[in-house]
Amino acid sequence: MSLATHTQLVREFAESHLTGEENNDYHIRLKLDHTMRVLDNGLAIVADERITGRTGELAAMAALYHDIGRFPQFTRYRTFKDADSVNHGRMGVLTLRRLDLPGGFTTEEWRLIRAAVGLHNVKDLNPALTNPLAAMVNVTRDADKIDIFTVILDYLASPRSPDRVVLLQLEEDPARYTPAVMDAVLSGGSCDYSLLRFEKDFLLLMTGWLFSLTYATSARLLLERGLVARTFGMLPSTPEVEALEAKVMDHLRARGAVRS
Repeated sequence: MSLATHTQLVREFAESHLTGEENNDYHIRLKLDHTMRVLDNGLAIVADERITGRTGELAAMAALYHDIGRFPQFTRYRTFKDADSVNHGRMGVLTLRRLDLPGGFTTEEWRLIRAAVGLHNVKDLNPALTNPLAAMVNVTRDADKIDIFTVILDYLASPRSPDRVVLLQLEEDPARYTPAVMDAVLSGGSCDYSLLRFEKDFLLLMTGWLFSLTYATSARLLLERGLVARTFGMLPSTPEVEALEAKVMDHLRARGAVRS
């Protein structure tokens, strides 16, 4: 496997969607940069969790190609909101079927990579999923979530997108969040995107991901990069938020992600 060859293919495919129009190119480059960081996160998880051999290589490919559908999605619909356009995981599967892909993987292995791309953004995974596909999907989902923390927090610290595509056009309000979102996250469950109304809801959604990360490595990377602390620092100071932060930290300690 030549990782550099596959990385170059993704870069060239993404850049083929650049038009010279500032807003378009901002979003295309945003997703390209995200893709490369997700690959780096995936490689870190694979190494630290000792996911070896072909399974580790396939997991890296799944991480690299996970958002390949985002580029045609934005070009066609001018949004990253799947509910208003197309499921970007399924778009990724279709895109991979059309691309002239490098050699080095069997037909069955490409089927697994496409399956991982198609599953990376589903709300709930089938618990009966087996390796190598299970590892490919779980590495990709964790690596993706880690970088989404970075993208959202950096955007909120210094907004650059005038049409607010990055935050799915959610309402700006420094103090408000949706009670149903808080309830879902506090219960330790996942939250449906359809419930999101305010920017703070997206931050709450992200904190909920901390309960569902597959690998302790993923939680450790989020903590070491200060992303958990930054997230709670951007949420309003309420008893519910404080309770959520305490619950999150207790969970991360139990996972062994908090190093003494």
